Amino acid sequence: MVPSLSEREYRLFRDLIKRYAGLSYSRQKLPTLQRKLAARLTRLRLDTFISYYRYLLHDRRGAEELRELINTITVDQTAFFRHARHFELLANVVLPQMERQKQDTKKLRIWSAGCATGQEAYSIAMVVNDTFGSDKSWDIKILASDIDTGSLRFAQKGLYPGDCIEHVPQEYVDKYLDKGTGGNAGFYIVKQVLKEIILFRRINFTKGRFPFMTPVDIIFCRNVLIYFDSTLKKRLIDRFFRILQRDGFLCLGASESLIGLDERFTLVGHSTYQKTG
Repeated sequence: MVPSLSEREYRLFRDLIKRYAGLSYSRQKLPTLQRKLAARLTRLRLDTFISYYRYLLHDRRGAEELRELINTITVDQTAFFRHARHFELLANVVLPQMERQKQDTKKLRIWSAGCATGQEAYSIAMVVNDTFGSDKSWDIKILASDIDTGSLRFAQKGLYPGDCIEHVPQEYVDKYLDKGTGGNAGFYIVKQVLKEIILFRRINFTKGRFPFMTPVDIIFCRNVLIYFDSTLKKRLIDRFFRILQRDGFLCLGASESLIGLDERFTLVGHSTYQKTG
């Protein structure tokens, strides 16, 4: 039986998780953290939280297990076309503006930052392909990133249970998803026309540089900032500002806001901001 997480142990794991991934675990989340740590103890056949903490600090095996721990504690709640107004704004305002402004280069770069199991990135790709798909002269790439390697592996497969697509417009289902057969019966498979414009990659917001050679036009980073403290939020928004193209767009979660964080962006609607500074 796994013992309760002591106050000292809680602080040790809280600080380690924050240093590694930037995630803030408040005291109110202790029961959740204890449950998820206990799952890793069971998997590794360890008896105490301190023995697990020491395991994480081990030079060789600790780094790999730390990734597994982050995979366990990160929340990957997502869905196709979640918060539909964001995609309506993307289709009716953001992409038409990009289409007008970028006629000289015909290059579009989008980042789905915190893509979880991929539904957000594929939803973006459906809307983008519907806008530009008939014009093959456009160079379009979507980077979909997450810190959870398990979620990324799931996303790369592009295979989803039938109940996951209930919010996908029927015309998109017909155009971009194939019904699975045989062992995949009851599932839907994302078509290659979408997969070929998406690159899935692990990115830790708190470590190293963002992997962009050229500025990004649109960033979706929804329901991610809520897990960071104010200092890291400001730092991350500043990094987004620096890599965004002039007049680029930043889409946040429905409960997130840049008010009091950064005035170099202008709200254009539905938690979506345009770089103006």
